[in-house]
Amino acid sequence: MESILAGFASCDASKHPDCGFYPCPIMGGMPLPTELPCRAMTHEDLPHVLALQYSCYHPDFHEPLSAFESKLSASPDTCWVISAGPAAIQAYLVCLPIADENYPLLHAPDWQPPMRADELYVHDMAISPLLRGQGASRQLLRQAITHATRLGLARLSLIAVQDSAAFWGHLGFAARPVTSAPLARKLASFGADAMLMSHNLPQVSASA
Repeated sequence: MESILAGFASCDASKHPDCGFYPCPIMGGMPLPTELPCRAMTHEDLPHVLALQYSCYHPDFHEPLSAFESKLSASPDTCWVISAGPAAIQAYLVCLPIADENYPLLHAPDWQPPMRADELYVHDMAISPLLRGQGASRQLLRQAITHATRLGLARLSLIAVQDSAAFWGHLGFAARPVTSAPLARKLASFGADAMLMSHNLPQVSASA
């Protein structure tokens, strides 16, 4: 399985053709090639989400069920799947609202959201090769951007690893400076090539 994992790993994502290279990386430009069946992730999906992750990634990056359950329970509005049926999860995206650059640790089993978030963290995205070239990553990210913009969050952020920075660059993300020692230490824990990247969002009032 080929896949994309933001936050802690990527499986040759810079060479993944899924983004489509449209004029506007995510929200604008040409329409997606197809409108895939995207919906909110549920707890019933988790065994199939785990199966997709485990098929895609090195065991070092496999998250336990408890970690997925914690994140989904704490932030059900920021997790999505593309699915042809209950047992056919072909892609998923897990995002987490965070504040003050407090990005979660890998495998954290008890993650809790902040009282007031200022950005949405792209923690984990995996795409099955069955969806290659169909714009799945952009469709999932469109869900995240719509949600984050509605809440008035400043940006989407991720930690790109395993040479995935070029892939995320095509999707509108750019490298962001690391300005604190604690953040630098956390970034280093993801590997020598880890890069903090962000996609800035238009500022719209959450009440709009």
